[in-house]
Amino acid sequence: MNRYFGAFVVLALAGLSMVCCSPGGGRLFVEHDYSYEGHFKDYKSFNFLECEFIDSTLLCSDIQDAIRHQMEARGYKVSNRSPNLLVSYNIFRSDLRFRGYQQPVIKDWVVREDDDATYKRIDYNLDEGTLMISLIDAETYQVIWKGYASKMMRNPNFKNNYFKGIVRSIFDQYPLMATNNGSSGFGR
Repeated sequence: MNRYFGAFVVLALAGLSMVCCSPGGGRLFVEHDYSYEGHFKDYKSFNFLECEFIDSTLLCSDIQDAIRHQMEARGYKVSNRSPNLLVSYNIFRSDLRFRGYQQPVIKDWVVREDDDATYKRIDYNLDEGTLMISLIDAETYQVIWKGYASKMMRNPNFKNNYFKGIVRSIFDQYPLMATNNGSSGFGR
């Protein structure tokens, strides 16, 4: 099977859909995709791409702080010099059609790196207020993992700590730990 669908297209769906409760009520849909092109055993450091939210620097700061906390909890270090991963995030304020893929659970794939693994396309209709977090291989500029949560803007009471729970729900889908002397670890 041709594994090259473009830098930002080769994503695959791992695991089953997870639905969790969002802060303040309502249902939050959380899922993730990953690329077979990722070198997950090699990543140790990260840094952020510029925030694209023109209307709220506070929103950027809250989301970025929550992401930084989750990455550091997994052993990744912030690096201003040659990070392995670049982190991008965006909130889609309107409904979004998104293509994902069903494939092996990411931690199982990382252990085996099965070049013959297959995947099946799944199309999602995500509601307004989808937060999408992308991990990008800094060397190839290829998205190697995306986590996303939909329906998060349905809570009219969100405050400055609102995004911590949402970002954690997204990163619960990323069980990998930063490498340590060439070994790969897994979270929970």
